[in-house]
Amino acid sequence: MDAIDVIKRRLKEERVPDAPDPDDIGAKKKRPREVAFMDVNLCFPCGKCPEFCPVQCIEYLAPGSVPNRGVQPVQDRFQECIGCYICVEVCALLTDYDAVRMYDTTLVEDVLGVKVGDTKPDAYIPAQPYEEYFSEGGTYRHLGKGSRIREKMTAEERAILNAAR
Repeated sequence: MDAIDVIKRRLKEERVPDAPDPDDIGAKKKRPREVAFMDVNLCFPCGKCPEFCPVQCIEYLAPGSVPNRGVQPVQDRFQECIGCYICVEVCALLTDYDAVRMYDTTLVEDVLGVKVGDTKPDAYIPAQPYEEYFSEGGTYRHLGKGSRIREKMTAEERAILNAAR
């Protein structure tokens, strides 16, 4: 068993919200209850969350999006997010950054003045930093939900994940 198998098994046990079996995810089919945002101040762009995102909605921010950063951090295109929690768990368990949080979709709609639909938007909407809202010191960071499976892991699972780091 490797690290991603541990995460997938634990996610299945948690009954991931608004997403079918993580192996079968491919496109957004309904409006998620929660969407992901990366804390751009905590993100050290390791590339793990984009690699594991089942709908490929995580991208590196455009050059200069976060001032004084060489390589820009990642952010998801939240309108495409399916709320699967995979990026949260990958960041928390395969790195030490713990930079991804899930936020209630209604809160995000109210804060950003947008509507999150039940399908991917027709036009590409590039990711933005949203630092003032969802990063450390941001208005809503404290409302985000992090890893749900870290505390439930066995010693053997922790050893597998530590070896993968």
